[in-house]
Amino acid sequence: MRHPCSCAALLASALLAPLPGLAAQHASETALAEFVAAARAGTVHYRDPEVARAAGYRPVGPDFPSMGRHWVHPGLILHETLDAAQPAILEYVELEGRLALVGVAYAVLARDARPPDGLPVPVAAWHSHQGTVEEESFLRSHAGVAPLSPGPRIAVLHAWIWLDNPDGLLATDNWALPYARLGYPVPAGAPHEAARAVALAAGDGGRAYVEALLRAVGRASVEETRALTAVVVKHQAVARALLQRDAIPYLRLAELGRCWSALLDDVRATVRPEVWERLKQIH
Repeated sequence: MRHPCSCAALLASALLAPLPGLAAQHASETALAEFVAAARAGTVHYRDPEVARAAGYRPVGPDFPSMGRHWVHPGLILHETLDAAQPAILEYVELEGRLALVGVAYAVLARDARPPDGLPVPVAAWHSHQGTVEEESFLRSHAGVAPLSPGPRIAVLHAWIWLDNPDGLLATDNWALPYARLGYPVPAGAPHEAARAVALAAGDGGRAYVEALLRAVGRASVEETRALTAVVVKHQAVARALLQRDAIPYLRLAELGRCWSALLDDVRATVRPEVWERLKQIH
């Protein structure tokens, strides 16, 4: 018969021992923190874009409202192994009149649906692109992000290591950027629709991006494209008026969200059903 003290000791030991799931979670969080530290240490000098240019990075594609401008290092995309300190892509946004590094992305050539090795991140954080560098940096590439897919492709992982992302460190889009561009604090829990309206309000670039996005994704006719331009101009005026009424946009979040939803309603009423089917992914 086991001594009562031995039973008590065994019970106490079992209660104090870390649960396997908690231990694994802690290890995962530690690995992710080490990844972020390595990424920041490896890119801190690229906060000066001229240093990045001298290192071989070059701006490619448009300035995405929720991602900024991609600066790509082609040689690093061709690397077979991933290094947290050497991302293939740097993401810059103009803040307070200067280019600021807000995030990085890792890109690697892959031939099947398995996630790339070498970075301690969830499989769901990766997405894929297929095509040339020019095509993959074009507007439709991030209108509806594709998960990992079979066949030759570029697997991409975003990491917002220099500007907090309300949707998480590894989310593809960072909808804090439209607010940061205009010098606003990022409102907690703001819907993406409101952020899209803020981006639309931000000068000619905001309007031009939405117009180009609608053209690229929807592939509308010439007549539809003219009508869509009028729709975008109309709702940009509404978004600008909302921002001008308050110094802080979170006082108008619901109205800004409705502004973007109303734009999409007008788009749907303007184009043929097959065009709208392609545009539904923009939300």
